[in-house]
Amino acid sequence: MATDIYSLDFEPNKIAHQQEELGMVFADEDTAVQLMKEEKNMIVAELTVYYSQNTSYKNTSELNAHIYSDKRFKEFVERYRKTLKGRNRSKIRHETYKTFVENLRTKVVNERELAKKNL
Repeated sequence: MATDIYSLDFEPNKIAHQQEELGMVFADEDTAVQLMKEEKNMIVAELTVYYSQNTSYKNTSELNAHIYSDKRFKEFVERYRKTLKGRNRSKIRHETYKTFVENLRTKVVNERELAKKNL
């Protein structure tokens, strides 16, 4: 969801709603990343059992080479990359919007102060 924060009017309810929506998108994306970290652990465990039972290897490094070069792990890494990219972008949108709101508040306060001094 693209947001043109520079075209917004000063409508506190609209701004608060937009900030909440961006925060919820980030929260959802962050949850997906956390779940995928757990999925990684499960995939590594499953592949460890599989390769321990079905191949011979000399040391842990060789076992890890089997695990990390496995098609299932590579597919997971690609999905994780896309999910992490989405989370990072949603975080940037959320943080940028929060900064915009803070700047807008500062601008409004400054304008009020100037108006009080008839400047």
